[in-house]
Amino acid sequence: ALFLDDVCVARGGMIASEYTEQDGARVMSQDEFTVRIELGRGDSQETIWTCDFSYEYVRINAEYRT
Repeated sequence: ALFLDDVCVARGGMIASEYTEQDGARVMSQDEFTVRIELGRGDSQETIWTCDFSYEYVRINAEYRT
């Protein structure tokens, strides 16, 4: 299952029956949210931090290339 915060987006390879675009948009409009994937294969967990670089950030850093 794939969750965005508390919103279940997909389950069993299909869109979750309870998912609505309104709920997804609400979560995606936040500055930060959690993406959770439940594989159903035990109780292990891992934390991964990521970000969405802006166009300007990428443009500035691309200028460093030689």
